Amino acid sequence: MYYRWFFYFSLYFLIGCGDTNDLGESRQFEFSYQIDLAQSDDKVELWFPIPQSNEVQVISNEKLNHGDLNCEKLSESTHGNHYYYCSSENGLENDITLTYTCHVKRSEHGAVNYSNLSTYNYDKGTNNITVPEGDIFEDIINENNLTSNDMRSVYDYVLNGMHYGKPTNDEGNPNYKYVNGGINKNTGEEWLPKDITYGRLKVSQDQLVEKQNKKESYAYGNGNATYACDIGVGNCTDYHSYFMSLSRTMDVPARFHMGFNVPDGIEGSIGGYHCWSDYHVDGEGWYPVDISEADKDPSKIDFFFGKLDCNRVEFTTGRDLELHNYTKYVNFFIYPLIEGTTFTKSFSYQNI
Repeated sequence: MYYRWFFYFSLYFLIGCGDTNDLGESRQFEFSYQIDLAQSDDKVELWFPIPQSNEVQVISNEKLNHGDLNCEKLSESTHGNHYYYCSSENGLENDITLTYTCHVKRSEHGAVNYSNLSTYNYDKGTNNITVPEGDIFEDIINENNLTSNDMRSVYDYVLNGMHYGKPTNDEGNPNYKYVNGGINKNTGEEWLPKDITYGRLKVSQDQLVEKQNKKESYAYGNGNATYACDIGVGNCTDYHSYFMSLSRTMDVPARFHMGFNVPDGIEGSIGGYHCWSDYHVDGEGWYPVDISEADKDPSKIDFFFGKLDCNRVEFTTGRDLELHNYTKYVNFFIYPLIEGTTFTKSFSYQNI
């Protein structure tokens, strides 16, 4: 089915909490995801993900507004993610704004048995080598006595070995704080202090920026497990790819989830995506972990091993997605992919 669009992206979530089966408290709210596209004389193509209902969230009342784009709702075959592919052969006569809206009900949860979900796609490395298995992870497992019978030990190893930060030497970038004395409000301590070293390579704080090679995706924010292991500093993608590589090396299936954390206020903006992981235990289901959030707020370390709160929404799972008419694997899929024009994006929420 094709749609013409005007795209401003809104999701609805009511904040009421209540028991939903055995899931714990739930929340509903309105989430807004806006993409502004610039006028273009070239062919324009757009891919963007949309959330789905599952055992921990309910998606309803989806609406799609459109400009001069033909849009088709598709399903990515490997992981079952849903997305829209939109295009305009003749470009865009004017600037346009695209909008997707829906209602979301999200539940706090622990272990979940997801229906019709095989572990097959989640017990091996990925095409981008971002979640590899190999000698380096086997060495870590052996050196630290990690075991699949004690997944808390794997969680704690990543938690203790990683430091949250996005190193940059650009003074105009808000991430400059991580290497310039910025303080974590939850701990009262520096994000990345100078008096310690980082990762298996024992990198100093002064070396964190120069150690990145973004051209080869060896940098924070790519979910590169080898980078996370070597450098020990990154964002949620790095923590959870590291956890997944250790898990899979021990033959424990583990998955990658992309979505958004939603603040617990009434309304406001959302800075960007968030990701987390889960691992599978036969006969019990998929246990979630959110190691980067636990590292940012140590008071939640125990909670985020085996539980997730209801202040989030999931859009996609898995890595290395193959999308219609897209010429390369997509490492992970949460922001729009756009060719033929420039764009801006923004996210916000409102309780209803």
